[in-house]
Amino acid sequence: MKQGLFRKLLPHLIAFAVFLIIALIYCKPALDGQVLQQHDITGWKGSIHQSELFKEKHGKMPLWTNSLFSGMPAFQIGYDSNNIIPGYAHTLFTLGLPAPVQFFFLACICFYFLSIVLKVNPYVGIMGALGFAYATYNPVIISVGHATKMWTMAYMPALLGSLILIYEKKYWLGAALTALFSSVMIAMNHPQIAYYFFIAAGIMTLFYVVDWVKAKDWKHLGMALGFTAVAGLVGLLTNAVNILSTYEYQKETIRGGSSALTDTTSGNKEKSATGLDRDYAFAYSLEIAEPLVMMVPRIYGGSSDKEEVSQDESKAVEALRSMPQQLQQQLPLLYYWGGIKDIRGFTYTSGPPYVGAIICFLAILAFFVIHRRHKWWTLTALGLTIMMSWGSYFSGFNYILFDLFPLYNKFRAPSMILVVAQLILPMLAMLGVNAYIQTADKKQLLPKFKRGLMATGALFIILFLLYFSFSYMTSSDTDVLKQVRNANQPQLLQAVQSFFDGLVADRKGLFMGDIWRSLGLILLATVTLFLYIKNKLGANVMGILLAVFVFLDLITVDTKYLNKDSFQDETDNMSVFNKSPVDEAILVDTSFYRVVNLGGGDENVTSYHYNAIGGYHPAKLRIYQDLLANRLAQEQNAVIQTLQAKPDSVANVNTPALNMLNAKYFLYKERDVTRAQWRNTNAMGNCWFVSNIKYVKNADEEMAALATTDLKTTAIVQESFKSSIPFQPQADSSASIRLIKNDNDIIHYSSASASNQFAVFSEIYYKAGWKAFIDGKEAPIVKVNYVLRGLAIPAGNHAIEFRFEPQGHKTGSKITSVFSIILVVLLLGGIFMEWRNKRKTEPARA
Repeated sequence: MKQGLFRKLLPHLIAFAVFLIIALIYCKPALDGQVLQQHDITGWKGSIHQSELFKEKHGKMPLWTNSLFSGMPAFQIGYDSNNIIPGYAHTLFTLGLPAPVQFFFLACICFYFLSIVLKVNPYVGIMGALGFAYATYNPVIISVGHATKMWTMAYMPALLGSLILIYEKKYWLGAALTALFSSVMIAMNHPQIAYYFFIAAGIMTLFYVVDWVKAKDWKHLGMALGFTAVAGLVGLLTNAVNILSTYEYQKETIRGGSSALTDTTSGNKEKSATGLDRDYAFAYSLEIAEPLVMMVPRIYGGSSDKEEVSQDESKAVEALRSMPQQLQQQLPLLYYWGGIKDIRGFTYTSGPPYVGAIICFLAILAFFVIHRRHKWWTLTALGLTIMMSWGSYFSGFNYILFDLFPLYNKFRAPSMILVVAQLILPMLAMLGVNAYIQTADKKQLLPKFKRGLMATGALFIILFLLYFSFSYMTSSDTDVLKQVRNANQPQLLQAVQSFFDGLVADRKGLFMGDIWRSLGLILLATVTLFLYIKNKLGANVMGILLAVFVFLDLITVDTKYLNKDSFQDETDNMSVFNKSPVDEAILVDTSFYRVVNLGGGDENVTSYHYNAIGGYHPAKLRIYQDLLANRLAQEQNAVIQTLQAKPDSVANVNTPALNMLNAKYFLYKERDVTRAQWRNTNAMGNCWFVSNIKYVKNADEEMAALATTDLKTTAIVQESFKSSIPFQPQADSSASIRLIKNDNDIIHYSSASASNQFAVFSEIYYKAGWKAFIDGKEAPIVKVNYVLRGLAIPAGNHAIEFRFEPQGHKTGSKITSVFSIILVVLLLGGIFMEWRNKRKTEPARA
């Protein structure tokens, strides 16, 4: 009996070992203590450093950070929450492996679990798992630091498999695992990837429901949907602390709706009242033919920042070398020329979402052999998500979804939805090969095999037609050529034209080279399957060969985007945060102030040491984005220009918004190398009394008044807040107010005055959580100067306190505690019911 058990477990142990060994070999530098050079992770380290220091002092992370954008909630940066069960589960599933080893191992294990649920041959399951985990999009996003995205993607197949268990009448086990994996996936905190997965899962559920209705299996329909709903609710509410905090926060961010201003400098024509503006949301869309890069990686040139063609073979580089140095620097050597553009119209991507030529080929074959149960929902999900990835290039369809789909307008970058295809294609490939294995009469396979080959051939005919029809030029390329033609300089035009001719030749070479590469790989898979059909290969040998071919197919592309050169020593990785002499000079000042970085680079690096005016975050507060676009950008540019032209007169530059934000120091560059600093003597400090209140009707008037009002003496307040100011301030030359302590979530001030006063605090207004207290009694906070807080303070000596107590976090924390217990009970119940059911069925089998 023990030998029988070992024989059953052996393929799974082999799979486990294969996944671990491959991940360790691919990411070997991580075992030597090296870390990836990840731009986004570097930025995150800068933005969270203040919170980590707070935790060292107080034993917990703050809910508010002062480190970027003059202050914002820390919900999407990093904070302590009580959803500990998903955290423990995640540590178990990743074995505590270092990044990026854990990313690839986790993705393999989760997909292999799906293969077990689908009762696939173990070696074919290994093939599918390697195809999913090493799809090129994964090393691309890992290399730039999208850790939460990768974790969320890795859990997709495990959650899909758990749902299938419920639908295949493994109710208790399926529900327990659905609750667990949904809780872990949501805890990874990438709502966009989770949202895309739930679209695919919803389509699958709909097709299952149709089958149950046709069969009139009402009991199973009710039980399946009931167990799914309960499990999903448990998984969701285990993360209530995160979800409710984020939900409350997003309403005040750029993802919560359009600006209150009727005219901003953002350039967006179409605005959403509840989410992102259309232009912003549909940046990073794919051209209609671009999803074909899943099968042929460099149809559109590969990436924007990699050397896709060696310099010795590049026609574009050859043309550049014959040009003057100055002209070389002005011409963009970008091999990627597809549809992915940012909001400014710049074409950019870090790499193609290549799923693999063999995986795509096997998925095509699968449609001719697999059972309808997984055929039509996967085809529907593939078709829908590919059309959604087209974004603005298929606007008639996608704008309707943007307006009608719940929460869809909260997300940007439609190209990201191809993660669904990255899940479905390896699943189809795996099911297709397994169908070949399960077909007893192999003579039946040959006609279906031929039809699959014909479909693949038709796809390559389309690829060849595209090769001959493409222009291989971006709109930016044609704009440059047009400007040169208009300059009426024949020699310059000839040089620039030769460069673009060379670039087109390089791009065409990449396209054609990868067509032949994909054809060659597909030929390998074709021969392997044909030999199996002709009984020349066994099932396990075929599965192993295909797994090897799939992995080699992907890894040879992956290593262009993630390789040993992507790693560096941890000390070198953290060197970007090393204090410069300028930092040392500024940090002697231990008062509470803010710093402006005028030198470019990652502004979140500034946040590592300072409370920064700027920063980067995809969900910044809407009012602060308005201020950045309408005031701060212009004021910073004015300071830069003055520092470059007349440094002695920089103190006279009109910077009212920066002054009210207490921007005391400006970091900038001298001679493009040396960091320097300028002290702003006009910074207004942490708080001040004003003698006047200027009431305005709306946001437009409030923003406009910032440029024309003496903010040191006058507060700008919208009339809607008038009821929160019970009196007008009275002149008192002896009145004083000062900051005692700013402890992120709690801020203390003291004031003294002989008459009623109105105070302006250089703190960002955020209505969903901040409360003010004067001598322990709550007082209404007034929004002043578009982004700051104000308080009406009566005469006398007072202790003033601001506390950040967001209701979403408080309520969510309580719900999470309750549903964490329910999750544990459900897991134990699922295990017990599975054990009991097996005990019942064993005598019958005997």
